[in-house]
Parts: sequence; C-alpha cells; structure tokens
Amino acid sequence: MSGVQTSPIIPKPRGRRAHYATWGFIVLCIFAMYHMEQSWHHLAEYVTFYFAALQIGALLRGVCNLMEEIWHVQSRYRSSWWRVVVACLSPSLRRHMLLLLISICAYMALFGDTGLQLFLNLILLCLCQLLSFAFGLQVRSPSAVEVSEICEKNNRNVAQGLAWSYYVGYLKLVLPRLKDLISEFNRANNNLLKCKETWKLHILLPVSCEIYDDLQKADSHIQYWKDLPALQLDRAGTKWRSYKQSIYTILGEDKKVHLSSRFSS
Repeated sequence: MSGVQTSPIIPKPRGRRAHYATWGFIVLCIFAMYHMEQSWHHLAEYVTFYFAALQIGALLRGVCNLMEEIWHVQSRYRSSWWRVVVACLSPSLRRHMLLLLISICAYMALFGDTGLQLFLNLILLCLCQLLSFAFGLQVRSPSAVEVSEICEKNNRNVAQGLAWSYYVGYLKLVLPRLKDLISEFNRANNNLLKCKETWKLHILLPVSCEIYDDLQKADSHIQYWKDLPALQLDRAGTKWRSYKQSIYTILGEDKKVHLSSRFSS
C-alpha cells in the first residue's frame, strides 16, 4: 500500500497539530508569567477559581438541557430516563464533576475560606454562568473545521454515509447471489467464466471521482460484451426491481479476459 498515490483532491485525516499547538501556547504562557515575577500562589488562586467556573458552567449547561429533554423522553429516548441523563450530562457527569471537586478542594486549600464564604463564592459563580447562558454569551456555533473534525472522528462524513448506503442498498443484496448468476450465465454461454476464482464483481473507485457511463471511454482496451442475468427483488414497495451487471472484455497483448465490472455509484 506504500506505493499507492493519493490524489491531492482527497483530504487526508487530521493529525494532532492543534493539540501540540495548545501545549505550545501553555508553555509560552508559563514562560511569560515566570519572567513577570508574579507570585505563584496568587496565580494558582486565579487558575483554580477559573477552573471551578468552567466546570460549574459545564454542569449547569447539562442541567439546563435536562430540563428541556425530560419533555421528549418518549419520542427521543424511548422512555428511558437513563438515556436522557447520559445525553445531557455525559461526559460532564464523569469528567467535569471530578474536576469540579478537585477545583473546590484546591480552592479551599489556597484561599482558606470558611464554609459559608465558599458557598457564597459558588453561588456567585453559578449566577455568572447562568447570566451568560441567559444572554447567549457562551453559546456559539462550532466552526466549520470543528464540525468537520467531529464528523471525521465519528465516521459521519458524507462519503462514509454514501458507502454505507451503497453496501446496504446494493452490495448486500447482489454479492450473496453473484455466484448463482454467474453459474446461470455460464450455462447459457458455453461455460465462458469457467475459473471460479474470478467469479467476482470488480467495483471501480477512481481516485479522481470521474465516472464514465461507458467503460470503453475510460480505456479503449475495455469493451462491453454481455450482461449477467438480471437479479429481480421486491424492494421498498417496488415489485421485481432489477439489478443487472455487465460483462466486459479486456483486450491485452495476446489474450482476452472477461470479467464483471462497474463503477461504484
């Protein structure tokens, strides 16, 4: 596979450059704070307070979403309350709760506040987060790059959806019956495709995505010869829907090769 050339029009999978850039900026920030000779205790207080605010915001957003989703438990979650909770609070329930507890413990250790003062500070954080939600200050649409990355990581690209559709709506129906169709074709054509190792359907996937209606236009050495017997099935209310494959002759230097081939479409 190392010798296969990829077309420049096909995007390559994303790497971890954004992750590395994040750590690079973290190092720069630490370097800047170090040279500004700020008190590390003072900086730790601000970082802890900010982390607590982020985790509280994530949990509050999940709770607010839960208040809406409980009205759709039957239609969207098959009457499962657990699915509602998981959809609204996960991964917040697992990740942000732990970070929130760590932040609160670190906050208490650094600030030395009493229980009442800590409670008032948490109420203030919740109020700030809820006000930002109410005025839409933290609600933003993901960028085109973020949407594309989410689809890529979860195998939800258009091409992957088309591939699944092609498999479920075509290959899954045709391939299990292909050998029977070739056997029927051989009985009517003097056993032309006698080598069972070649009883395959060759699916052409051009890198350029350019598909010809006639394979002979793609290569003059390929010539249409005959069709395999049509496969007729009842599908989605259509009676006797026909699936037909073509046999092509490939002209080599001194020989002819017959095979069943088609573009993926």
